[in-house]
Formats: sequence, structure tokens, C-alpha cells
Amino acid sequence: MKYSPFLSVLLKSYRNSKFSLTMLMASLIIAAAGLCAVLVINSSAKQSYSSQQQYLVPNVTHTISSNSSKLTLTKQDYAALRMKGFNQLIAVAQTRQHLYKNNLIISQRRIDFTGIDTFSLIALPTFSNPTPLAEQAGAAKQPNANSNTKTSETNQLIRQLSVGQPSAILHPQLLEQLTSAKNDTNSESTASSYLGADGALTMSQFTTMSGKPLPKLITFESAALGNDIIMDIAALYRLYPNAELSMLLFVGELSQSQEETLKQLLPDHLQLISTDKGQQDSELTSSFHLNLMAMALLMFVVCLFIVVNAVNLLLNSRLTWLKICRQLGISRQQLFFVQLTEIVLLTFVASLSGVLLGIELAKLASPTVQATLENLYSVEVGFGKVSFLGLLFQVFGICLLGSICATFIPLNKLNHQLAQAKDVPLSSVQQRFWKLAIWLCFAIFAVLAYVLLNYAQALWLLLIATALVILSGCCLLLANYPSMLKIIQRFIPDRFPLLQVSSKQSLALSGKTKIACCAFFIAATSNIGMNLMVDSFRGATVGWLEQRLAADYYVYNNGEPNISELAKNTGVNVYSRLENYISFQGKKIQQFSYPTDEFNQQAMVFYEKGRDENLWAEFSQGKGVLVNQQFAFGFEYRIDDYIDLPHPSTGTLSSYKILGIVYDFGSPYAQVLMPFDMFELSNSKCCIYALQGSESSINLLRENMLKAGFEPETQLLKTEALLALSMQAFDNTFIITDGLNVVTLLVAALSLACAIIVLMNDIRPQNMLVRSMGVSALKTQALALYQYLLLCFVALLLATPFGILLSWVLIFNINYQAFSWTYPLVINPMKILQIYATSLLVVTAVIVIPIVRAGRRPLIEDIRWVN
Repeated sequence: MKYSPFLSVLLKSYRNSKFSLTMLMASLIIAAAGLCAVLVINSSAKQSYSSQQQYLVPNVTHTISSNSSKLTLTKQDYAALRMKGFNQLIAVAQTRQHLYKNNLIISQRRIDFTGIDTFSLIALPTFSNPTPLAEQAGAAKQPNANSNTKTSETNQLIRQLSVGQPSAILHPQLLEQLTSAKNDTNSESTASSYLGADGALTMSQFTTMSGKPLPKLITFESAALGNDIIMDIAALYRLYPNAELSMLLFVGELSQSQEETLKQLLPDHLQLISTDKGQQDSELTSSFHLNLMAMALLMFVVCLFIVVNAVNLLLNSRLTWLKICRQLGISRQQLFFVQLTEIVLLTFVASLSGVLLGIELAKLASPTVQATLENLYSVEVGFGKVSFLGLLFQVFGICLLGSICATFIPLNKLNHQLAQAKDVPLSSVQQRFWKLAIWLCFAIFAVLAYVLLNYAQALWLLLIATALVILSGCCLLLANYPSMLKIIQRFIPDRFPLLQVSSKQSLALSGKTKIACCAFFIAATSNIGMNLMVDSFRGATVGWLEQRLAADYYVYNNGEPNISELAKNTGVNVYSRLENYISFQGKKIQQFSYPTDEFNQQAMVFYEKGRDENLWAEFSQGKGVLVNQQFAFGFEYRIDDYIDLPHPSTGTLSSYKILGIVYDFGSPYAQVLMPFDMFELSNSKCCIYALQGSESSINLLRENMLKAGFEPETQLLKTEALLALSMQAFDNTFIITDGLNVVTLLVAALSLACAIIVLMNDIRPQNMLVRSMGVSALKTQALALYQYLLLCFVALLLATPFGILLSWVLIFNINYQAFSWTYPLVINPMKILQIYATSLLVVTAVIVIPIVRAGRRPLIEDIRWVN
């Protein structure tokens, strides 16, 4: 009975708290969904890397692949090794092709068709009771029962590939993408409409380009499956007779003596690789995951600013009821306990909703992320399976910690409000103390950021330094808000008294909207920084491509016949790019040819080159090489340093001088350019040809290509089309970053809207006085909007230098350490003005709602409220 009046009053207070509760729940759901989506994407990609090059085959310990760009793995190599007694080797053949339905392409990008020698695999004694690598690496993390069940299911699927009706395995999400594709008749199908009674896809739905139907498709959820369709190797060769062996999988343990024997038996063009070394892809893309996580945490932090203002709004709307509870004898500790319990329950519900929404967002983003990672890093990314409960506990724990921290400031303010009859303003001594404290925090954050940016090399430390830069900007904003508003006020003419009054009101509001203004400052700084970085990257890429793509056409071809042979007697000049992959200091690097004629000399784009005017003469004589930034920064070499490299033709190790460092944007590999004359077509691979010639000459070559079985529509690309395709891939790479930027800005505007609602009652006397002097409600609303836009404009002005500094840090520190290349920072004033306009437009669209609602109240109601 003691708590019944308290509970009754608390329940009545919910009637006045609907809006604040909605804002609180919305902010927590947005934060949880964004964080969950990034966690799912990262987990899926990391699971894919751990399953890389296994293709559902358990207990793979080594792989054999070709180390030559020209000589590939052949069936004769496979047969010879098995005849030597290595029966644990299993062949894998691959080809990348489009999928067709009714003679129309339905796959937006090519599918990886993989064939496994399942007949040899199921004959192995270890196949009956294998030990998966995932279980070996994390036996403590996964129950043995679950691992054994998964392994048994995988083995059953592999047996099904070679027994009975031909079948193939693919991931459910890939099947959903394929079955939801539209053809020219605008008929859209779902996955369920294709499935037969046994849960498999019927044979007649999808075909190859030649019209051959695919085997029965069986869905299986595994991180090893991404853009792959796996089948028996015989079924693959029936569909694609020209498919090549990509690697040999060694199933089971390989003793030291067996490993030495196998290495001796391997031909020179084959190499044995342990699966333990397959972590390079994971390390290579760790920077991508870290940057993605940093953006999600940034959005999460900004969402917590909404939580602060929403809780403040919630408590402010309940202040009258909470004072009634105090008069009923309820202690402040009990009131705080109930409020915290409510926050915990709301956080749990929001986390649950956010996890469900985040999983769906990850599914929507997974094709884009998958294509981005595959194109940028040349790795296959599958669809991982994430534990829902584990994800929920992880997101709920982070959100709960953030919510409790964000609730501390409003509860502290409530404590003072319940202890005093009215708010007591800070004394001059207290104001000076807090101003000195803010300046001290600015100095500490700035010094720490400077030290980390200049002396730290770890990527996570650089990200911390980036956060410190933004926090120092927040401190500078809080310290200079009053002085900047006073400066703006001085420029307002005396003939605009209402604007002067409104500006003075902005000065008073700046002290009460610090948290919301900081949220907007963080969002604006990250928005300016990311947009300038992407704009600089795009400008540098366009300039680089326009200079490097100097030929008229380009041909991408990986086989025979040679394009140079087809171009004879057509009048087309052909420049071939020959390539090798070599090992340098234990890492794989690219060795490319480059022509030395004047046309191609003008097409080269240097980041830095030596002062020697005879650079191209030394290069053509084979005395020096050109390297890309990835090589120079990754191995810490400079101009005029000497490096030992194998000769492209003879393989003889020689010393070469670094003559120049060139741009190679987007490539994850270190690259060395050497004269074309040093390469031999018999030892090097050629897949790119640059063509120069008139349209009539190109048409003759196109006819020769058609006769030779080529596809000029897809393999012969005009320079303008290739540039447009490259920039389209560039734009797709930053889709997620752009989305997070917009969401962060919107969340900051919502935080400001919450603060405005809280302050509405504080400024009601001033608004009543202005309206009683004959100012219309519309002008009052416009003046209120002007007050808050003035605060945002000042925040934008201070965010601009910090946004530029953030771009510089991202380009010359984060990008340098993560990818080993940089590009010039271009500060475009029009881009900054565009960000200003977008930011103010978003803020106006959000905060105009509470301002209009407040302005619709009749004047007599405000007078009664004051009385």
C-alpha cells in the first residue's frame, strides 16, 4: 500500500511522456541497429576468411596452386602426384560465369562455379570422421556436438554431389538473389516458387550461356559459400569444358617427411601452401573492418547524445509528478532506482528491436559489401552465420553501458531540481572554473592527439587520435560559443531589434544546449571530413585514370589467341601488359611491364620521382624500376634506394634502383614496373591490352575477335566506358559510409530537437512578452528557428577546420597505415558550402516541428501558464 500512490502518480506521468519515450526508443533502436549491422557484416566476412579455400571440405591442411602467371595447374600434374602416392590430394576446378534464364542474364555479376573431385574425397578414410579446422582452432568456443552435427551434414551434402542425380550447393542468400532477378517479361519469382518437394531447385530454371541446364540446386548455410555454386568436378566440366584446375586440397595431416617429399616432387610452377598462412586476407581487410566499426561507433556515440536529451526531456516532463512523489514520502534514491530500471527495460526492448533490424540491414548491405571486398582485396566473402543470442547480449551490453552513462547527467540535474525550489544560476566563480576546465580538456585532448598522430603506428591508436581531435573540437566549441555569438550580434544593425533580441536569446540558449550542439558538431565534423576525403579521393582517381587510360580502347583477355596476332594488318597499335607474381621479403608482389615510348611516358602519374633527368633512359636500359606507393610505404623504401628483384624472364636476382614512386589507387598489392623488353610472353601472363587506332581499324579488329570466339561487347572497352565503369565501382565502395554520414547527421538533428522541447518552457516568458508587443505567431516561430540555426551555423563554422583536419588525418595517417598509399587533399569550397546547406536543411526539417507546435499555442494560454 505504501507504493500504490507512487505507482499511480508514475503511471499518470506517462501521459505527458509519450514523445520523449518515443525519441528515447528511436535513438536506442537506431544505435543498436547500426552497431548490429556492422557486427554481422564483420563477423560474416571473418568467418568467410577462416573458411577460405576449403569449399566445404573439412580437415584441409595444405593447398597446392600455381606460382606462375603463365603455367597453370593441369590435370597431368594432379594425376602425376596421385600416382606418386599422395592420394589425399583433391582437385578443385573453377570458372566464373554468368547465369541465364530464358537466354537472359539474371546474375548482376559472374558466379564462381567450383567443381570438387568428390569421388576421390569420399574414398579417403579420414572423410568418415574428419576434424574441421574451425573445431581445431576454436574447440573451446564451440560445443563438439554442434561441430560434429555440422560436419556430418556437410559430408552428406558432399556425398550427394557424386551419388544419384547431379546436384550443386549454394548459399540461401545467393539463391534468393538469383530467383528474385527480373527478366524482360517483368515476371518476378521467389525462391519458394522454384523449390521442389525435396527442398531443392528444379533443374530447368537456370542455364549456362550455351543453354545447358544446371544440376539440382541445394541450399546450405555456410560461411564458406558466398558467390559460389559448388558441384562435382565432372558436372562442372559438362557445363564448362574450358574450366581450369585452380588448386589441389590436401586433406588430413601432412608429416614433416611427407611435406619435404611433396615439395621435391612438385614441378617448378607449383607451390605448397599451409592453410595457417591463409590469414593474409583477414589481416589485409582488418583495416576495412576497423574503419567500418569506427563509423558505426561514431553513429552510436551521436545516438547517445539523443539519449541524454531524451532522458532530460523525459524527466523534465515528469518533474511535477516526481515532486508530488517526494511530497508523498518517496525518497530520491527510490525515484532514481525506478528511473534506471525503466531505462534498462527500454534499452533491452530497443536492443532486441535493433538487432532484428540490424540483421535485415546487414542482409540488404551484404551484396554491396561482398562485391566491394572482392573487388578491393581479391578475396571471396561468404555469408556467415551469427548467433542471435550472442549478438543480442553483445549489443545490449554496449547499449546498456552507453545508456547508463548518458543518464548520469539528467539524473544529476534532477537531483538538484528535487532538492531546490528553483534553479540557481552558476556564480561567476563557478563559471570561471568550468571555463578553465574546458580549456584544460582541450589542451589535453589536443596534445594527446598530436603525440599519437606523430608517433603511433597501430591503426587502433590512430583511430583513438581521430576521436581525440573531434573531442578537442567539442571543447573549443563550448569555450568559444559565447564570444562567437557576441561577435555575430555586433554585426546586426539597430534597425532589426527583433533579430538582436533573438541573438541575445541564442547566447542564453548556448549554455543550455551544450550536449545537443556537441552532437551536431561531431556529426558536422565527421560529415565534412568524410566528404572532403571521398571528394579528394574521387578527384585524384579521376585525374589518375584519365592520364593512365590514354589509349583509345582496352581489351581484357586471359587466353588464346593473342590479341596482337588478331590486330595484325588492321592498323591498330597494341600495347600488351605482361605480368608476373613474385615473392619479395616473404610477401607476394606484382611485377608488371611498362612501355618506354613517349606516349606511355606521358601517361605515367608520379607520386615522387628522382631529380635525374635521365629517368626513362635508365628505366629502358633495365638499370632501375618504378614502384607504387604500396611497395614504397609497405617496405619502407625511398627514391634512389636499391632493391634485389628476380629478372622477369630469366629469374636471375639483380639489384635495381628505385627511379620513381607512382600512384596505384585502390590496389592492395605492392607493384614493381619494369621495361617491356625484359619480359617474355612464354614466361609471363598477359590479360590487358591497350589499343590505339581509328574507328575503322578498331572495327576490323572487332570482326577478327568475333571470328576467334571473343565477346567484343564485354571484352573490348572504350576508354570512356572503362572510366565510367571504374567510377561506378568507386561510388559503390562508399555507399555504406555515405549512409552512416546521413544517419549521423539526422540523429544529431533529433538530439537538437529534444533539447529544444526541453527549453520551450524556459523561453515561454520571453516569447509571451514578444507576442504581447504585437509580434505575430509566425514571426515568433521564425525568430525561434533563427536562434537555433544560429547555434548550428556557429557549430558548422568551428566544425570546418576540424573537418579539414579530420580529412588530413584520414588520408595521411589512417589510409597510409591501413592501405600504404595516399593522395592529395583537395579542399573544395563549394563542397563545404554544399555540406553547410545539407546540414542546415536537415536540422531545419527536424526542429521546425517542435517550434511550430509551440507557436500554435494561444497567447492567453502562455499568460495563464506564467501567472
